Amino acid sequence: MQIREFVARLFGTAQPSISPQEAELRRILSEGDEARRNHQTEQALARYQEGLERARAENLSHVQEVFLGQIGALYTEWGKFDEAEAAFEEALSLAKTADAPFRQARALLNLGAYHLKRNAIQSAQQFLEQALSLGRRANDTATVNLALGNLADVYLRQGNAAYALRLLKEVLPQAMQNSQQAAYILGRMGQTHLHVGEADRGRKLLAQAVRMAEQYKQHDQELMWSCVLADHLYREGQFAESLAFYARVEELKAQALSLPHEYDPLLSLSQRASAHQRLGHYAEALKLAEAAAEAARAAGDLAAEANALITLGNVQRAQKDYAAAMQAFQRAIDLQPDSTSAERVRALITLGSLHQEQGEGEKAMARFEEALSLASVDQDHREGRASALRQIGALLHKQGAHQAALEKWTEALSLFEMSGDHAQAARTLCDIGALRRTLSGINAAMPDYERATMLLNNVRDAATRGFVLSNVATLYTDLGEVETAKSFYEQALNIARETGNPRAESVRLGNYGWFHVMTGRAREGATLLDSALAISRQLGDPLLMAVQQSNLAQAHHELGEYGKAEALYQQALAAVVSEESDAVRWRAVFQANLARTLIAQNRIEEAHSLLEAALPASRAAGDQEALTRAQARLAEIYLRQGKTAEAESLAREAEILARKLGYRKGQADALWVRAQAAAARGDSNEQTALLREVKRLYTILHDPMAERAAQQLGE
Repeated sequence: MQIREFVARLFGTAQPSISPQEAELRRILSEGDEARRNHQTEQALARYQEGLERARAENLSHVQEVFLGQIGALYTEWGKFDEAEAAFEEALSLAKTADAPFRQARALLNLGAYHLKRNAIQSAQQFLEQALSLGRRANDTATVNLALGNLADVYLRQGNAAYALRLLKEVLPQAMQNSQQAAYILGRMGQTHLHVGEADRGRKLLAQAVRMAEQYKQHDQELMWSCVLADHLYREGQFAESLAFYARVEELKAQALSLPHEYDPLLSLSQRASAHQRLGHYAEALKLAEAAAEAARAAGDLAAEANALITLGNVQRAQKDYAAAMQAFQRAIDLQPDSTSAERVRALITLGSLHQEQGEGEKAMARFEEALSLASVDQDHREGRASALRQIGALLHKQGAHQAALEKWTEALSLFEMSGDHAQAARTLCDIGALRRTLSGINAAMPDYERATMLLNNVRDAATRGFVLSNVATLYTDLGEVETAKSFYEQALNIARETGNPRAESVRLGNYGWFHVMTGRAREGATLLDSALAISRQLGDPLLMAVQQSNLAQAHHELGEYGKAEALYQQALAAVVSEESDAVRWRAVFQANLARTLIAQNRIEEAHSLLEAALPASRAAGDQEALTRAQARLAEIYLRQGKTAEAESLAREAEILARKLGYRKGQADALWVRAQAAAARGDSNEQTALLREVKRLYTILHDPMAERAAQQLGE
């Protein structure tokens, strides 16, 4: 806090009148402050020095201290630290000659604040503790409150947030009675709550501090706490809210007397650029990222420049300017060729992921492994190691090395949890859950998805919340928990729209459409899937389009529009011609789905050929759920061909596997075929028993096949 907090007291406002000399000194001080507010530094210094000389001539030592304090603060803002310290020291020497402990406390407080601004923590702590002691002796509440507030900042920077909070709780009741101090203490307390992990409480206190500072026109305070809130909201993934506070910060900069250490202009530019990029505001993001890189280059700050270049690369990547993006990431890497910095690790990982998107698996793996090696040198780079491991796991999974992928993801998860990165831990759990589900079924995946959902209690990052909710919604659909699934789908879709993420919106619209198809609302599902496809076509993502075309085909199948369904399945198959693991797996899914439509049209031989191709591919890919579906459909073909024994055997195999996986839809489909086989053998008792179980499972899933089972049961 600045010395101006004490000006009124030092000039004796409690007196009924003041001398003409002091009135003139007040005017000079006011003019200096006004020039300082307008960033007219030389004019402000001239007025303060004039006031200092007049106070010396009048032998008003307490007024000299005021002007020396303002001169020291001005020199500090100007970056002339030797001159600033000399002014503060002279003020302290004057105060020591007077029998007024509160004046010494004030001078010590300003020296402490000066050293704190210069990040000389030990010196700051020494002066502030002396100020606190003298302030208490003088029963000077103002000094005590401000000393405690500044000491809390010292302890925060030392990593002792718990003790800082203890100090602030002591001072808060008194500070709230002083309009000049309340915003400062509230803001510092809110900041401290953030440090101890009490984010909701911290945000509320900071917002209260901002409002109070605005009310009393305390621009420095409003600027300080708006900076803290903007940074916190950015880190929490609340990008639109963060940008609102950043915009206010930019307005306040011109009005504030000085910029707090909480304001980092290079970081602010980079984070604003990144926030705009996350929200899809690419033009603004590009402009800010370029400005951030240029500003960092001018300042000679290599880490900030690398950070800005990574943001710039991400914007260019989002705009599909891949060559420019790769160049930006490479420049970030080359800035510090011998460094193991977090920025270099991040640039390597991001460049690797871009290579992976371009289908350059070997180059991607080389970048990921280089990042992992660099991050492993320094134990503080735990999150860098975790991020590299997660990317390596994703690449291994894409290549079909599922067990190796699971091992990398498990290691990454442990590191994310150790570093307290709940958002990335939740995302990694969804990766693990999806893989476990593919390999071993819903039951194996449930613990991972449940853990991911629980972690959302500690995650405010909107993108992560949407990602997890979307993944878990799909699981709940297959468990028959329709209302929960519906709620999660809608929340995830709203998040994608609010954060301006078109790819996420397309994926979630498609998933929500699939949900409607699975629960008997095929027409609504088709509408949603059409909307999803329109977005994915703009994005130019062939695999995403293919999956959505297959789901849309399923909607048309349920509506009895087999021609439309077949055409869409053929389009999906045409998009997955490569031999990459992902493409092979999805091709098998599409083949089995098309076979179902062909069976409905009694085109048995064509369907048989497709299933004969799909079965070994799903088995080789380890896609157990797809395998059960293909087996049930092939069993239906055997039944139509009069091969009842073969049909029953294959359907039973599919049922056993589906039950083991916890895959109710697959189990019900297989039991349906078994019921038809029992009817073909004339075993009405077994048929009835099987149909009752079929009806139960389909009813749980809200699947319209429950009605067909009821009809066969005569219900």
